[in-house]
Amino acid sequence: MESTIKSMSKEEVLKIALTCGKLLLTSGAETYRVEDTMARICAQGGITDIAAISTPSWIMIGDESTDAASMVSRVTRRGTDLTLISEVNNMSYHMPEWEYSFSETMAMLDELSNRPPQSALYSMVWSGFAGGFFAGVIGGGPYEFLAGFLGSFLSMAFICLVRPFHPSSFWETTMAGVIICIVTYLFRLLVPQTVMELAIGGAIMPYLPGMAFTNGIRDFMAGDLISGTSRAGEAIFLVGGIAIGIAAFLGILYM
Repeated sequence: MESTIKSMSKEEVLKIALTCGKLLLTSGAETYRVEDTMARICAQGGITDIAAISTPSWIMIGDESTDAASMVSRVTRRGTDLTLISEVNNMSYHMPEWEYSFSETMAMLDELSNRPPQSALYSMVWSGFAGGFFAGVIGGGPYEFLAGFLGSFLSMAFICLVRPFHPSSFWETTMAGVIICIVTYLFRLLVPQTVMELAIGGAIMPYLPGMAFTNGIRDFMAGDLISGTSRAGEAIFLVGGIAIGIAAFLGILYM
């Protein structure tokens, strides 16, 4: 059975490829993966002279013929959703035997795009456990576990509370650093045996941009210098935000 994407118009194929690329980019995928996925979908649609360009904040796709068509999309917010990356990847690899029409394909992509995120309680609980267990990994005991759990839990609760106002990632991590420091300090007042350094070290782990930094290195290795620089810079910027939050509270406390 011939793939239905071969019968679609050039604009429809580009629209599907661009939407898939945007979903990948907003889910935290590497730029080389975004470009490769868009090019693969276009190739299945019969567009072989395609140019797919992606940076962390925008993507563009178009063919290089004289009657070229191109599309651009701006990405203002990125997160981490490995499930969505896997689903879009899986969809792109099934394009050779694709059996859905353009409208059905776009409906599937819209469903993925509008899928509601995990609940705030889910994020808070698992961030808390991550912070607590990381405190144990770096040498903390039960007190540091509890302090790390509460620090991550309450800081994530604050982030979920202000997220509808769309604060930047820098301010989110900065405020998380402040709240983690306040919570562990108060916990130490109640339980003087608590080692604040270990509790804070564990609690900040859910906020460290390890995936952004890894993707930046991966983009460098793939030759995508602009994307690699942007990703690595973003990771350093976010780590700086956490450090500023912690330093601000400790500076005021011991002033």
